[in-house]
Amino acid sequence: MHHAEFWHVSLREFDLITRARIKAKDAEFAARRVLNQELGILTQFAIHNPGKMPDFTKAIGGKKPAERNRAAELAQLRAGLLNMHFQSKKGQ
Repeated sequence: MHHAEFWHVSLREFDLITRARIKAKDAEFAARRVLNQELGILTQFAIHNPGKMPDFTKAIGGKKPAERNRAAELAQLRAGLLNMHFQSKKGQ
């Protein structure tokens, strides 16, 4: 929200926006905590016992990538480019 729009926002809308931003920050911190914990575990393996380091290539299982539908991808690209054109100043 831009600061110029502040006076046009009701108190309820401001409360909803603020609470949503707080929840988003809390979720970001939780995700970072998990990543830091995993990094700590991997560092522990790497320093103290590298022979028992988990092998992540086995967890993936060497799966093949999903089949691609090139016609659908091309249609999606065209739709995105047309959308950008119509939203630009040149398209108006």
